[in-house]
Amino acid sequence: MVKTKSVKTKSSESKAKASKSASVKSTKAKAKKSTATKVIASKSTKTKSVKAKTTIPQLEDYHWDAFNCCGCKGCVWVDHVYCSGVKYGMRCPSLHEYEMDTYSAIGRSKLALGLLDGTFDFNETTLDIIYKCCLCGACDIGCKRNLDLDPGMVLETLRIRAVEKGKGPLPAHKKLTDKIAKSGNRYGSSAASRGNWLPKNIKTSKKPDMVYFVGCNSSYKDKNIAIATAGILDAAKVKWDLFPEEACCGHPYYVAGMADAALKQAKRNIATLKKSGAKTIVTSCAECYKTWKVDYPKLMDKPTEEMGYKVIHITELAAEKIAAGKLKPTHPVNLKIAYHDPCNLARLSDDWVPWHGTRGKWGVTEPPKQYRRGSDVPYQPARDILNAIPGLELTEFIRMKENTMCCGAGGGVAEAYPEMARNTADHRLEEAQDIGAEAIASACPYCNDNLSYVAADRDRPIGIYDVTELLNASLTGRGI
Repeated sequence: MVKTKSVKTKSSESKAKASKSASVKSTKAKAKKSTATKVIASKSTKTKSVKAKTTIPQLEDYHWDAFNCCGCKGCVWVDHVYCSGVKYGMRCPSLHEYEMDTYSAIGRSKLALGLLDGTFDFNETTLDIIYKCCLCGACDIGCKRNLDLDPGMVLETLRIRAVEKGKGPLPAHKKLTDKIAKSGNRYGSSAASRGNWLPKNIKTSKKPDMVYFVGCNSSYKDKNIAIATAGILDAAKVKWDLFPEEACCGHPYYVAGMADAALKQAKRNIATLKKSGAKTIVTSCAECYKTWKVDYPKLMDKPTEEMGYKVIHITELAAEKIAAGKLKPTHPVNLKIAYHDPCNLARLSDDWVPWHGTRGKWGVTEPPKQYRRGSDVPYQPARDILNAIPGLELTEFIRMKENTMCCGAGGGVAEAYPEMARNTADHRLEEAQDIGAEAIASACPYCNDNLSYVAADRDRPIGIYDVTELLNASLTGRGI
């Protein structure tokens, strides 16, 4: 009996120990889970943005923005105040094309969280989601109307992280950027022939007030834009010269996520500018404009105003000269034209202002964060130019200015997903026809290229012009 009782006692003690051990493990597990929950919660209540060793933006810097997306779809739809109906109520090209939230800032924010916590990894599907985006900024501006998140930077840093992990860029982007690395331009053309477009009758200055950064497209492909820009500068009696030893601005590097290569290109171009002695750059390309004004400062973690140079678009300069009476368009251009706001000239071009601070309760920032809302950008200059041209009737798209629908070519989409780029352009052309426009004017060679191609390919009888072409035609009477 005693022996039996002794055995039972030992057995009871063993079970008690096992139970106690399990209880301790359970308590530790709960504590661990609680701690993990608190860590996640802390990211939504009080977080600190720590300046990393690299100046290149990192995905971790925008965890707050991804975590606090509530799926309200302010990023997707034109605000009801400006929305005229369902047909032209959406402003996100990729959601319009693929009709799944996965292909919007909402889905990509969730993907970012998964990559940060290890739930997801880069594969063919995640890369497809990340790169089927024009990086047009529509979601970013829409979100800032209500929530003050930075979904645009989540999208950009997703690509940067993909390249850092050796999963990006996409083959189509690699093919293009290899040409830049080898020849200094996106077409793989001779660097020596970059300035061959310049008419012999145009005289540049040996002591310029500004240098004209032409860009790859207008140097090699749409040379008419460069010629028109030179004519405008000449007519305005501006002291200018071509940017010396011009090479690609590096925009294709950045949108592919190749931030290191983009930074290297930025340093190269800035050093070349300093050698020239000029302090002002004028561009006729929206991509070049935004790259110099926003992306170079972003890559160097510096405010735009501290970069030591000023960048202006030709539409800004021309509108100013017209207002001052120094440019006088007199020859009529008899067309009813809708102006298409290029994303990179318009809502994406607010000055870059770095922020490294803390977030407290409700995400209150200390020091206060200056948000880029697409408000202090040149929407008006191109419109002022078009309104100054005799005979030209300016009409507006239903989606305009900050609510503009992208042409579809941006963010490397034209190279990697041409069908999406074409479908988006066709949707924009349909909108132009629905408002009775005879032609579209823009201020970006890539918008013009994509819209022109689709207008011809899909039998939409509508003209596509650059603002510089229309203005130069009115100044010279040579027609368009």
